[in-house]
Amino acid sequence: MRDDVPSLTARAVALARGVASLPGGRRAPAPDPLAARLLDPLLGRALDGLAPIAAFTPAVSWALRLASLGLVDHLALRTAAIDAALRAACARDVPQVVLLGAGLDARAFRVPELAGRRVLEVDHPATQRFKRRRVEGLTPFASELRFVSVDFTREDLGVRLAEEGHDTTRATFWIWEGVVPYLPEEVTRATLATLAARSAAGSGLAVTYGTRDDALWLARLGAPVHLAFRALGEPLHGLTTVERMQGLLAATGWHVEHDSGPADWRRRFGYGRLLTIEERLAVATKA
Repeated sequence: MRDDVPSLTARAVALARGVASLPGGRRAPAPDPLAARLLDPLLGRALDGLAPIAAFTPAVSWALRLASLGLVDHLALRTAAIDAALRAACARDVPQVVLLGAGLDARAFRVPELAGRRVLEVDHPATQRFKRRRVEGLTPFASELRFVSVDFTREDLGVRLAEEGHDTTRATFWIWEGVVPYLPEEVTRATLATLAARSAAGSGLAVTYGTRDDALWLARLGAPVHLAFRALGEPLHGLTTVERMQGLLAATGWHVEHDSGPADWRRRFGYGRLLTIEERLAVATKA
């Protein structure tokens, strides 16, 4: 992460969600109509310009999905799986939701079930500054939306959450999407422990993680994939195994309710027949 620009991966994820939401062909199971608005203006206008073309020629959407080597399909499925976990938490009347590494996520503006709930979005100050400019004028479904800027190299997550009004006496649903693969295990452990310590009874967690064997598309390329992420300034430090991740969750105060991957999501949502990334989602409750 550079101090002068928002996360490149955050922008890539938003772009992929936007491509998945283009008209024509099979649309994403969790379409994001705000993806183009949250992107850099030039890229957003380009994505908007593709919409009428894709509506007229559905092959455009399919070609873009194919050209992404499965990234678009994977992120569409990951979004839908997390949305389902979030809606389940809202059905249990969890009063506050915290997104860690929120990036250019649009859930506060596109998930109606967040009505009446407080949402806190946590990310690096550069990404937060960029996003606040892009959502200016939009009305969220959430009754209260707070942008929590945290520089994890200098600031304490628990302290910043307390300063921004996170209430440890009320249940929280935490969403930690697309971040763990970039973190050393000790940082992941410390963060999970912090979340558990701030979680009242009834709290839950949705966290995605990558495995060493098959976490990324074309993972068998090995070193070139890692070098590409390193060149983007976001190297992969935190690839793990299902057993190790579940053990880490248990050791930090979380009980895993279910753990799923793209094959499960494809069956559930009937989408994503192209190549997908073997990233997984663990949904847990406060032990």
